Amino acid sequence: MSRKHLLVGNWKMNLGPHQAREFASSLAAEISALKRTDVWVCPPMVSLAAASEALLSSPVLVGAQNVHWAKTGAFTGETSPLFLKDLDVTFSLTGHSERRTYFGETSETVAMRTETALAEGLKVIVCVGETETERANGTTDQVLGDQLAPVFARLSAALAPQVVIAYEPVWAIGTGKVASIQDIAATHKFIQQLWNAQGYDHQPTILYGGSVNPQNFAEILALKEVSGALVGGASIKLDQWLELIRIAEATAE
Repeated sequence: MSRKHLLVGNWKMNLGPHQAREFASSLAAEISALKRTDVWVCPPMVSLAAASEALLSSPVLVGAQNVHWAKTGAFTGETSPLFLKDLDVTFSLTGHSERRTYFGETSETVAMRTETALAEGLKVIVCVGETETERANGTTDQVLGDQLAPVFARLSAALAPQVVIAYEPVWAIGTGKVASIQDIAATHKFIQQLWNAQGYDHQPTILYGGSVNPQNFAEILALKEVSGALVGGASIKLDQWLELIRIAEATAE
């Protein structure tokens, strides 16, 4: 059976509505069809509608960078999964390290966000990753296990196919540092073992993220444990993003 790669662009707090529409329109003009790669993008919340409209006739799917665990209520600054569905958004990230580090999100609240989003029919990309100190101390596996345990505790076998896991070593995000090929393979294999231990009748999609660029992408994608990538900075540079898509299309099984 052939396997498609999944390439996801996290725009972070970049590209407001006007810029997002312009960028998305340029992207749509360059991509009329994708045969072996699924491409998703995550604009800022205020740019979701603009990007969605511009990409409507393209194969690119649009998702959110975060989602709340409540459908409505007194949660100033948060976004309900119902609102995302109104915008025809199909997926959301949860647990990005920047949310954990700067905004106090815990593995338990990440699991809550994931559970509600799935229940409302959204796909979810759950982000996990260790700090440089944790890797140096040899606790990467423990950290990832602790981050995923609450998610697995709330994840039914029926909804497991709607979940993607993104492994992003915190020390590699936006730093130019990239985990070694050996470490990427070993860590992805460990995450797959954690997944398989839950008894899900579905093989996981596991993405790598952390300073991915056109120079290192093909080597990372060559690993059988890697299903694709979650990309930050390169996903808002049209020439680099198109080159990553080209590489993914050329190297998919």
